[in-house]
Amino acid sequence: MRWKQLFVIMTAVALLLIAGCERKVTEQITNVLPAESAGYIGSQACSACHSETYINFKRTGHPYKLNYADSAFLPVGEYYPFTSVPLPADLTADDVFMVIGGFRWKARYINNQGEILTGDDRQYNFATDEFVAYDASTAPTKDYKCGPCHMTAYRDDGGHQLGLPGLIGTWEFNGIQCEECHGPGQLHAASPYEVDMKIDRSSEACGKCHIRGAVNKIPASNGFIKHHEQWNEMFTTKHQALQCVDCHNVHYTLHPSAPQTERDMAINLNCENCHLAETESFENTTIDAHLTSPFAPTCIDCHMARAAKSAVAMDTYVGDIRSHLWRINTDSTAEMFTEDGKYANGYLTLEYVCLQCHTTETKGWAARHSSDVHVNPGAPNNESSSSMTISTR
Repeated sequence: MRWKQLFVIMTAVALLLIAGCERKVTEQITNVLPAESAGYIGSQACSACHSETYINFKRTGHPYKLNYADSAFLPVGEYYPFTSVPLPADLTADDVFMVIGGFRWKARYINNQGEILTGDDRQYNFATDEFVAYDASTAPTKDYKCGPCHMTAYRDDGGHQLGLPGLIGTWEFNGIQCEECHGPGQLHAASPYEVDMKIDRSSEACGKCHIRGAVNKIPASNGFIKHHEQWNEMFTTKHQALQCVDCHNVHYTLHPSAPQTERDMAINLNCENCHLAETESFENTTIDAHLTSPFAPTCIDCHMARAAKSAVAMDTYVGDIRSHLWRINTDSTAEMFTEDGKYANGYLTLEYVCLQCHTTETKGWAARHSSDVHVNPGAPNNESSSSMTISTR
């Protein structure tokens, strides 16, 4: 009987230890472990204690910034949760060693020497289900220099990952895994109560990758903000006082194919949580269709208009990425971009806000009606005399 009692006690202790691994996250940035003090063990190891967080994280785009081709070409749901990557017609699976992206917007291909394939039909766009040209000026290939934003623990050390000449630098894991944000996990996994992982809630942590160039400039090209410049955009606004994670739960997906309940979990705060007066003023809009139409806009449709592009421009003023500028300049003469088109001016202009839906109208028409969108709280509907504008000037 004694060995049975011992077995029960040991089992209970084991269960308590497992249950105790999932600790509450505090607001405090805990011990930051430098890479040399601990080894990297991979996201799968984190799942042993943080199973729910791991499952949800695996449905976000972060783990899929760089992928081995044999996984990327699997059917939907066997690797990517919502997609599968096709092969260009002139290639076989043996021609491709890795795939860049493939989770939502686009996919590009890396050959067996670690070089990105460039030229005609070298980028697949999910929105249009077509292959398009990619960087034809470097065809047929160029080196892969995408660190540190597509991998975990990137090192610009003069080496070549896996010894492949086209892969510039070395790293621990493909994609943005848990340890890219939380630091190396070996010591924490071995002693979870004595060694804390890094918890950095700052926008700068996200901005390490969600940036292009200097933070105080917003790079643009061909009439759209370049993709993944959310930190550049946010930095120019009053929202820079917030942190990205105030609004975003980065462990949940915003993929359009995910259930709405899951997408809702990805947002911690909605606009009305802070902007109650503006919400009330919008409910008093003199444009009834903005409230009653099946396609009535929400806050983000206007204030986070799709003025950025990753893969495809869906229309003249509609890209495939939401802006994080929020501010709308209602002046009909305001320009979205600098004269040379290389930078955005730090606000949204009316063609990107209004003409995304009102495609047959003009910017001047939108300016004349801009004061009808937000009407002072308490004013009767259709009394535009007490309207408020949303101009930033």
